Amino acid sequence: MTDVPSGSVEVTVDRSGPDEVVWLRAGAIEVGAVPALGGRILALRLAGHETLYRNDALLDERLHRRADHGPEPDGTMATWRNYGGDKTWPAPQGWDGPGQWAGPPDPVLDSGPYAWTVAEYGERARLTMTSGADPRSGLTVVREVDVETGTSTVTVTHRLVNTGDRPVRWAPWNVLQLPGPEAGTGDGWFAGVDDGAVPVRGLLAGTGLPAWTVDAGVARVAGQDVVGKLALPGASGWLATVRGGHTVTQHFAVDPAGRYPDEGARAEVWLECPQERGIESLGGLRPTARILESEVVGRLADLAPGEHTELTVRLSVCRGTGTPRRVRPAGVVLRELTAEHTAGGLRLTGDFAAFADGDVVCRILGADGRPLAERPVATARAGAELSLDVRLAGAAGAHAVELRVARPDGPASALDTAMIKPTLRDSGSTSS
Repeated sequence: MTDVPSGSVEVTVDRSGPDEVVWLRAGAIEVGAVPALGGRILALRLAGHETLYRNDALLDERLHRRADHGPEPDGTMATWRNYGGDKTWPAPQGWDGPGQWAGPPDPVLDSGPYAWTVAEYGERARLTMTSGADPRSGLTVVREVDVETGTSTVTVTHRLVNTGDRPVRWAPWNVLQLPGPEAGTGDGWFAGVDDGAVPVRGLLAGTGLPAWTVDAGVARVAGQDVVGKLALPGASGWLATVRGGHTVTQHFAVDPAGRYPDEGARAEVWLECPQERGIESLGGLRPTARILESEVVGRLADLAPGEHTELTVRLSVCRGTGTPRRVRPAGVVLRELTAEHTAGGLRLTGDFAAFADGDVVCRILGADGRPLAERPVATARAGAELSLDVRLAGAAGAHAVELRVARPDGPASALDTAMIKPTLRDSGSTSS
């Protein structure tokens, strides 16, 4: 192992295997990337627990390629080496013409080596991985991976640069592979959706289309035995995968007026499960594991030579189960914040999972939206669950409340808001 000088973030480079493995460690979060394998993040661990899918037949726990590395690629899906992890592709995908990305497999953007550098910014570190220039798409992919102490969030910027000699039109596409939720459990994939006419639709049926439900602005896809894909034209800016007591989220911006690939898909979800033989309609792809792909799709952009477009995704991990109601910069809302007047003052309840260390502060707002008071109500720990049941004395004139997580020497991030119920009752003893 070779140490790279670092401040609060520990950065090491493992050169003992066939490829360099870059590790970024910041408190409870550990990120492992292999630039030589398509610039992939192949480990995202919270307190030692791995949350990403890694193809164990191809890679060991150190992210080293195994000696038996699968069949020699012949350009078909049947021999594609799917290592797993988090990667950047251009969209739309297809094989009909030069305006579609004919991968994977792909020798440059998906499977080629990426150059890399590490830079430090106080308590932050940034790993930058850059692909070779792809002559077919005209693109070079740049992936910036930012970690920061005191958080369980990794910010990944997916940048497509036109390094060719002609105008092109592409969208950045973040493909995150996770172990698929088992059928018959409460685990699953969740997405915030808006109130459009078609928030979710079928996109690709290998063995069939995944089943889904939509309730109160949240789409849910449970674990199921199917190979297929859904598109979410109505994605509102967050995705969450719940499995085995941990939740992995993606938080991103959407543009209601933007043009998106696949007939307006802002996000997509792919499920696969083991198959006895290759699926002819998918180019001979034969899944050997239960995998879920949680995919964020950026806007289509017309790029002249030298221009670029990018997509930023905040990738966070925390302990927690249940149905995510929304994802905010500070954490996941598992049970929405409620606030009500009681005989003793104001009672706040809710369940959350936080993405950063800090004080949970309640800002009390008047009917005009102006702050009346601000009080600490709890302490948040990055990646940990937070159950809130507190009573605040007074709060006369309070109309609404806003919860924020205030980091030490840093800005506060929104967690949840609630209107105050106009009931008056004594709800019994609570703790703070």
